[in-house]
Amino acid sequence: MEKIFEVGLVLGRFHPMHKGHMEIIDIARKLCKKTMVLVGSAQESGTLRNPFKVETRKKAIHAIYQQEDVIIGELDDMTNENDICFEWGKYILDAVKKKYNLEPDLMVYGKDESRKGWFSEEDSKKFSEVIVARDKIEISATQLRKYLREDKKEEWQKYVPEEIWDMYGELREELLEIECYKK
Repeated sequence: MEKIFEVGLVLGRFHPMHKGHMEIIDIARKLCKKTMVLVGSAQESGTLRNPFKVETRKKAIHAIYQQEDVIIGELDDMTNENDICFEWGKYILDAVKKKYNLEPDLMVYGKDESRKGWFSEEDSKKFSEVIVARDKIEISATQLRKYLREDKKEEWQKYVPEEIWDMYGELREELLEIECYKK
């Protein structure tokens, strides 16, 4: 299959990486010569919604994607992860251009109503979009964190790529260091 786009961008928090994330990245890789995977909320860790360190999240993605066509980077929140506005979209595009010298011509992400608020009409003209239905793989990072907390390794393994199965102990340990997950 001919790759019809130069640079695809996938942005997620990856708390933790799962097969749904992998499907989105794989779609970008099929369509693009390069795929930029940005780990969002990079400055956040040790919280209920953002428990894992950015290094841990990048390590998991790198365990799966070591190919030259995948660039793994990070992006701090502009203000906070719930700040959905056109300025956020400009911030994403500017950060990718300044930090990685890339200009995405394809955005690939899971269907999420908040994404509609990311880009102005003007900015949306700069790229195409692929929106992946979230019901193809019914799992959430929240459920995976629950499996980690409750030490349900077999359930967890059903929804994460085999390449990160050996990170189970490391992820569980990092998660259980956080007060709200100890309970």
